[in-house]
Amino acid sequence: MNMSDARSRNPDRSIVATPGMVKKILFFHHATALGGAPKSLALLIKSLDRKEFSPIVAMPLRPGNSGVRQLFEDAGAEVIEERDIRPFHGSTVAPCKDVKSRIHAILSFPLLVRCARKLVRAIRPDIVHLNSTCMVAAAKGAHDADPSIPVIAHVREPILHNWWGNILRNLNKKHVDYFVSIDKAGLDSIGGSATTGSVVYNSVDSSLFRTPDEGVTELRRKFGWGDGDVIFLSLSRIAESNGILPFVQAVNSLEANLPECARFVFAGFGKNEEGYGKAALEAINASRRCSAMPFIDDIAPVLTASDVVIAPFLTSHSARCIFEGASAGRPGLVTRLPNLLELIEEGRTGLSFEISSSAGLLEAIEKLCRRDTRLDMGRSARQFAMARFHIDQNVAAIQKLYRDLSESGR
Repeated sequence: MNMSDARSRNPDRSIVATPGMVKKILFFHHATALGGAPKSLALLIKSLDRKEFSPIVAMPLRPGNSGVRQLFEDAGAEVIEERDIRPFHGSTVAPCKDVKSRIHAILSFPLLVRCARKLVRAIRPDIVHLNSTCMVAAAKGAHDADPSIPVIAHVREPILHNWWGNILRNLNKKHVDYFVSIDKAGLDSIGGSATTGSVVYNSVDSSLFRTPDEGVTELRRKFGWGDGDVIFLSLSRIAESNGILPFVQAVNSLEANLPECARFVFAGFGKNEEGYGKAALEAINASRRCSAMPFIDDIAPVLTASDVVIAPFLTSHSARCIFEGASAGRPGLVTRLPNLLELIEEGRTGLSFEISSSAGLLEAIEKLCRRDTRLDMGRSARQFAMARFHIDQNVAAIQKLYRDLSESGR
């Protein structure tokens, strides 16, 4: 039996204190599916200075959570699983629309409060870091256990501007000491200039910063892409908010006017798609220009083989694929939404369009199909990614925040 298994069944057992001046960071993570949030947290954990910080992750105990748990353990974190770690959603990505979901969120809130209180008393962390604002109940539980412990919440997508979003926003303002947002649009959704927080953009693993033409020919052959094709690649989750279906429909409507070289590839499909995923897949399969790929764990090869990375989102939130693509020297094509516009420099590292404007989309595709324009944008995108999204400076900013908060207290 490993220590994580023992703690899952007996969380009141205290974790042995780390020697010296190492600070224990207790993270509360909300999701059991692989995606941007666990990937971002794992990258942060992997990059922390172990001489100064010791990461512990509390995550939901659910069937099918082994991939996320393994991700955190491989990054070097001690992982605790708890049944009562449950989210209180209310963001643009997880709006918690129906009555059943809202009742579940309300009933789950005190369970996570109790769970966090128990874990904080057992672990005695120096910092509590919520991997999303939906973990706000853990902030209350942490302060119930020890009011002096600073609590940070990561803002990974904007909180809704409706009555339900206001509940989540006010809970966070009441119980969280400091907000770290992956973009300005997210931080503004908490409360603008009056919010105690800062922007630390999501990070790209340094291994993704590579020469744009490294092994491209061989990789394109592997994926079945022609040498003359310009590949517009989507790596975003297959969800209604990410706009895959209307983008495919827009491409199909432009078929006669598109440059012959333009091809659109959508990765992320599961084996048995239903509902929205099934409708998107049917539209892709009916298109001469579009093709589908399954979910990809190792994105480096497919990024290297592609030409442009796209994020045709309908709902405003960040797109990891855009800045990961930029790190590989690939320009971005995004819908004109606040979070996405922070990931490109218009006309220099990528282009934006309105999903309702076929003419605007066609113009952007035509520009990006021009080799010289695309390569110039790709070089600029890589420079932009180095300055804004490289792991080194972003982890340094988080570690400085940990030091400042632990030294000053709440």
